[in-house]
Amino acid sequence: MTIRLRRLLTSEVLHGHTVLAGASGLSNAVRTVVAGTLPRDLADVAPASLVVFAGDGLRLEELDADLAIRFGVGARIAGILTRRPSAAVALSTLRLADKHAVPLIVVDSLDPTTAVTVLESEVRAPEVAGAHLVGSVVRAIGPHSDAADIVRTLGGILHLPVALLDGEGRPVEGDATVDWPGLIGATRMRLDADHPAPRNLGARDDNEVLLHPVVLPPSSRAGLWFATLVGPDMATAPESARDCLAIAALAFTAHVAGRSLARAQEGRERTLLLTEILETAPVPARDTVERAAVLGWRLSGWHTVVHLAVSTRGSGVRPVGAIGLLEAALTRAGRTVTLVDRPDGWMFWVTDDAPPDAAAVGELARSVRTAILDVASQGQLGSLCAGIGLAHSGTAGIGASLEESRRACMIARAREVDGAVELTDPGGLRRLLDAWYAYAPTQELAVEVLAPLRAVDPTGQLGRTLACYLDHESSLATTAAVLGIHRNTVLHRLSRIRTALGIDLSDPNDRLAAHLATRAGQLEIKEP
Repeated sequence: MTIRLRRLLTSEVLHGHTVLAGASGLSNAVRTVVAGTLPRDLADVAPASLVVFAGDGLRLEELDADLAIRFGVGARIAGILTRRPSAAVALSTLRLADKHAVPLIVVDSLDPTTAVTVLESEVRAPEVAGAHLVGSVVRAIGPHSDAADIVRTLGGILHLPVALLDGEGRPVEGDATVDWPGLIGATRMRLDADHPAPRNLGARDDNEVLLHPVVLPPSSRAGLWFATLVGPDMATAPESARDCLAIAALAFTAHVAGRSLARAQEGRERTLLLTEILETAPVPARDTVERAAVLGWRLSGWHTVVHLAVSTRGSGVRPVGAIGLLEAALTRAGRTVTLVDRPDGWMFWVTDDAPPDAAAVGELARSVRTAILDVASQGQLGSLCAGIGLAHSGTAGIGASLEESRRACMIARAREVDGAVELTDPGGLRRLLDAWYAYAPTQELAVEVLAPLRAVDPTGQLGRTLACYLDHESSLATTAAVLGIHRNTVLHRLSRIRTALGIDLSDPNDRLAAHLATRAGQLEIKEP
């Protein structure tokens, strides 16, 4: 394997080096490293040699430097390495080196014998240099390194652009200045294939794009790829870079697996602790109180529970990491909380020393709405809704407020509005509706009443139009605006609804019955 001068300059013995001139020759191949005594010695060295001079052997600030360069050109040397001069180098010398692409490389402290020995071993056995590079990566990247740490460390060691790409070839972390999708081209259509393997892709100017898959069990597909761009003039050999990418992928897989396991264990602990609190209220055991204190949960005071759920119809799967997404969004909205996983969503509670007033509850509702709209905009959880219970005191109050928040969330879900947040009515009118909606025969009757609509419109379009029309006080203009359709389209759909159900929407009784049926039919009651 041919090693280029640019790559050789990454050796530790040349730390802090400077290329004074002839930088265009850094792509020269180096086949041997020899010691030089006098400038005239360069006439007899083998082609592609890097000649290392002691401090007294060649002084770049003197006329001998020009002679050395001319002899080196005739011998087709790879470059000249010597100690940094104490005075300025003549401009004519620098221009001569630039003209003939003879790199003049200087270092502050140079032991010619050590430099020749080390550099010659790297030229003769570049695999050894590659092994040192891989060892550096292994020592620098641990199982607790996240994507940003790995990409940053890898780029610093390899001196190459490094990125973590998604299945479309877009960078999710790392060097975004490189046009990764453009370099990968049509290959990105195959990046999510089963049982992926590392790939080398040809690029412009004899460069290569190296890709290594990140496969996270139990999937056999690669949703992410570590990528780097290498070329003949770059410091790191493709073989070494490929090995380093494999190490990075392994470390990242270990990090993700460990984080997922920790989150799963933490989530189970939170759920079990909440169950203990609810079951042992109003006097929980000492161990329960201690564990709650560790999590920062207050058990005394006035508790207001917030219940969150996915409101998108037909959505029953919650992705891994949903709690992290929601907690982060709530933090951005000004609420640092600890969420607990529930069978029908997630919950948390806020605690006050006294019953919160309407303004405090309103501010809580606004922050929750901001957070769930934030998460929904990321497209990972679909549409979300929330319900907020009344404030109750003591440990038993957590269970009471939790049940109220679930009922309120049920109403919010029936509204089919993005980011719907429903408050529990302290007067009891909404709780009356909650109980009516939760009554199983009511849901069965609603399904039966609305069956003719589903028969003529399996898509559910007519049902959604009816619900929206009744929710907005039978306003054609508002219904059209909310659904994003023309007013005449709403009229046409309402005509079909009247025909299918045999009802008169101008009649208060028919209108109330239809409204209750659509609300009950939209809900999917789940026991906690």
